[in-house]
Amino acid sequence: MYSSNYVESDLINSYSWNTAIVFIQNYSERKKYANKNSVNSSIAFTGTVGDKVCNIYDMSSNCSEFTTEYTDLFTSSGAQPSCLTGGQAGDSGACTSYRGTCSIVYTSNRVSFRTLLYLNR
Repeated sequence: MYSSNYVESDLINSYSWNTAIVFIQNYSERKKYANKNSVNSSIAFTGTVGDKVCNIYDMSSNCSEFTTEYTDLFTSSGAQPSCLTGGQAGDSGACTSYRGTCSIVYTSNRVSFRTLLYLNR
């Protein structure tokens, strides 16, 4: 994989995030997964809180994730790629389809990232 010219990776984007939500809603019993709120009061190991659906883990109940979306948050250097999406531990208001903004220098134990791996042929 590392020596292949056909395998690429990237930080998740809004299209991929939304596609995963639609996939889960269409191919599992969770028809309202986009509105699923966090059920955790603290960070848990990935997949240990019953949030695995269609082999996709923790989109709504562990960490919000940075995406490649630009937001309307401006700093002295301009717009920032600083969108957070998904739910997070301890925040029952942040659901799977949640979109929020913060600076890319923001740090928290409740913010993470998800990568995409795909074949480019």
